[in-house]
Amino acid sequence: MKGCFMVNKQQLSQRNAFCTIHRFQVFLIGVLLAFLCCVVTLTLTSCGQSSRGSTNIHGQDTQQTSATKASDKTHVITDLAGRKVTLPKDIKRAAVLVYPTQEEVAMLGAHNQVAITGGKNLTKGWGSVVFPEYGKLHAAENGMKPNIEELIKLNVDVVFFWDSKPDIIAQIENAGIPVVVTQVDNDNIDTPEQFVEFKKHEIMMLGEIFGGQALDKAKKWCADADSRVKRIQTALSNVTPNKIPSVYYIRGPKALQVHGGESYTYYLVSLAKGDLVTKHEKKLLYTTTMEEVVKWNPSYIFMGRVNNIDLVMNDPAWQGIKAVKDKKVFVNLKGPFVADYSSDCFLLMEQIAQDLHPKELHDLDMVKEVQSYYKQFYNYDISAEDAKRILTFKEPNA
Repeated sequence: MKGCFMVNKQQLSQRNAFCTIHRFQVFLIGVLLAFLCCVVTLTLTSCGQSSRGSTNIHGQDTQQTSATKASDKTHVITDLAGRKVTLPKDIKRAAVLVYPTQEEVAMLGAHNQVAITGGKNLTKGWGSVVFPEYGKLHAAENGMKPNIEELIKLNVDVVFFWDSKPDIIAQIENAGIPVVVTQVDNDNIDTPEQFVEFKKHEIMMLGEIFGGQALDKAKKWCADADSRVKRIQTALSNVTPNKIPSVYYIRGPKALQVHGGESYTYYLVSLAKGDLVTKHEKKLLYTTTMEEVVKWNPSYIFMGRVNNIDLVMNDPAWQGIKAVKDKKVFVNLKGPFVADYSSDCFLLMEQIAQDLHPKELHDLDMVKEVQSYYKQFYNYDISAEDAKRILTFKEPNA
């Protein structure tokens, strides 16, 4: 019995030792698992923080805060070519290279945010009278072929440019300068109503880019444009399609250089209840032939950007054209810049409409229209005499 007991006691001791070792192993495994869990948790937390940004001593997400601040300083606009462009919200140094855009920026009162212009267009004629401050701005030697190094040196925030030169746009953007298209060859619009919205988008886009008072004036301009268009449409609502006269619009400088169906002129003439005979050529501008003019035999001719009705009135080739025979050849208004592509384009629409339909618009006083527009949008009090000069494409008196 004693021997048996001793054997059992030895077995029990071995069993206890085994249990102790087993418990220690389990303990070690538990510690190891706990350690691994901590490592995984820390890793996941670190990954989560790296995706959101690190934290500072105040527990703030610094990377997220930085991103928010960056978004506070920039915004995205859609330019006339439909491109999404990220710009600083605070534009201080713009390169306004597109010629019509210069007048629109000046109208919005943003000249103090311009570092360079595309030329001296606003430094002569009515531009020098209405916008004397523009003459002090630096002008590029060639706005359509800008010096990229000069733009970099001037530290410009944005460049306004044409969509017809994608290679130059790429060069400017590769230099780290955003480009906003403010003039397109193909506007992708088909109706006069779409044109009005397109033109308002153009002005509002500039207002949003420059901000502040420029944006306020842009909104005011859009309301004014709607008012002018509505007034003309109402006055001419009884003009039936068979009473809409044919119109030939000379872009110039030569009599056969014209605006086509992709031009602003086409829509302005259409809004004035005229039928632009060159509309079928889906181009902004082109040179036609005398044979085509004879075939069209337009009832009215507008000189567009040419202050010289003798260009057709005294040319033997034009003597058989109805507009010449009936003496229905008119010069257009011209203010700080050519009206067909400037902010005062709806003044031009009114003038054309009155020339085409004098009976329906007998009470439209274009002198007062010019005076009102110049006061509201150019902040310039213009005399009746000077308004008449503008309406007849005459330069300011010396």
